[in-house]
Amino acid sequence: MTGILTCHFRRGIASLFAIVVSVMMSGIAVAGDACKNIKFKVTNKHDSGETILIKKVKYFNKANGKWQTEVVNQNLTLTLPDAEKLQFFPQIGKEKGLACKFGTMCKTQGDNLRDAEGEDLTKFRFVYKYMAAGKWSGEVEGGDKVPDDPKCYANRTYGPGESGWTIFGKE
Repeated sequence: MTGILTCHFRRGIASLFAIVVSVMMSGIAVAGDACKNIKFKVTNKHDSGETILIKKVKYFNKANGKWQTEVVNQNLTLTLPDAEKLQFFPQIGKEKGLACKFGTMCKTQGDNLRDAEGEDLTKFRFVYKYMAAGKWSGEVEGGDKVPDDPKCYANRTYGPGESGWTIFGKE
């Protein structure tokens, strides 16, 4: 009798273990889906009247109730055509991100937003620096930008109309 109970107990534990592993594996696959090649359009109307350097995009994922951050790494280094200015301010040529001149619309190259495929991304914030007196400011986190349609899907561009969201500097 004890042998039969032990056998049933082991089978029950093995079945429970298989169910737990199956649930965990399916949860990982769903939670790990990145929303691929997402671009953002912004227009620089910063009150400094200067170039801004977009460093990061923060996005609020409604499904998990969390802010997440994506680094904007355009694999570009901002260089100014004025070699003399670079001699006096060498630090301005070493920053990475998306440089956006005042008055222009700029678009990121495309990033993969983790845990976001098919999810509603209801708010965005741009983290940027601006040029002031020949050097970059510290990082500034702009105000919330709300998309008309929050659903994230591959190859999407966020930012309304032709000019996208506007960065004013006082948001």
